Amino acid sequence: MVAQALELTGPKPSPPYALPMHLSRTSWQLPPVALTLAIAALAHAALWSFRAEDVDTFLIPWFDHIRSTGVIDAFATPFSNYTPPYLYLLALVTPLGVVLPGLTVLKLLSMLGTVSLAGALWRLFSALDAPSPQRAAALTLSLPSTLLNAPLLAQCDAMWAAACVMALAMAVERRHASMLTWLGLAIAFKLQAAFFGPFAVALLLNRRVGMHLWLIAPATAFATLLPAWAAGWPIADLLTIYVRQTGHFDLLSLNAPNPWIIVQALPVLQDLPLQGYAMAIAIGGSVAYIAWLASRRIGPELILPAALLAPLLLVGTLPRMHERYFFLADILAFALAVTMRNRAG
Repeated sequence: MVAQALELTGPKPSPPYALPMHLSRTSWQLPPVALTLAIAALAHAALWSFRAEDVDTFLIPWFDHIRSTGVIDAFATPFSNYTPPYLYLLALVTPLGVVLPGLTVLKLLSMLGTVSLAGALWRLFSALDAPSPQRAAALTLSLPSTLLNAPLLAQCDAMWAAACVMALAMAVERRHASMLTWLGLAIAFKLQAAFFGPFAVALLLNRRVGMHLWLIAPATAFATLLPAWAAGWPIADLLTIYVRQTGHFDLLSLNAPNPWIIVQALPVLQDLPLQGYAMAIAIGGSVAYIAWLASRRIGPELILPAALLAPLLLVGTLPRMHERYFFLADILAFALAVTMRNRAG
């Protein structure tokens, strides 16, 4: 009888990926999905008419090129400084330009990225056994970062961030081949996905994942180039898109809120090789981060904070960073916040 009583009243076993007690349940209620979507719709409507400079400089010319040459023939020659995955999606929605303004089509495509990000967060929250994953994921549509990125600026950062979040969900479930596939897809969308790289490397080292699986990420990224190459886009140009992107700007900081935006404003330091110092700090910090994380036990209570630290560390120390490069850190900070108890809990 005593044994039965202890069995009934004792602690229940946790699911294999459940969060520990201090992360397992929030003591506050998330708003209903319907209310969140209504607020998000109002915010999107208020921002929708804004036309950013990048729209007319880059996006509309790419959109017009695809419309004038055809969905497939457009890729016969280089026409963009973006890698193909975004351009494939742009080509698929370009026929909507017959009935909708180009700006609307571009923002709808960006919204598709935000919805994908919300779905990825839902998957992550479910993997972590977080409370009300559907309510938490719906909040993605109302975050300041996603509102500024898609309905205001028509940017596509939610796409590569969604792939990184899916990679994190696969990491939680120890599905390493899937994690690396998603990471490769993220890098194929934008080079900024490399900010997630130190976490992935540390995790693979920590769990002693075979080196043959490491090849999945670059193989996936390369595979996304094949349709454009088959259509006529020279492979040498495709493989060097990121190299050319990094050479467009030479400022120490491009409005990113890291220490370099302050340093570059100090005239007495202009003659120093500050970009070299910044790169050395970023590389050294990344190596230290990987060594620290690879040597620890990475349980559910550590995986989200550790993943958040990687983009914070890199974007906070690298030169030539835009403010938008903190996008993944913003999303992971949000994910961490909704999976934690508040201080009164």
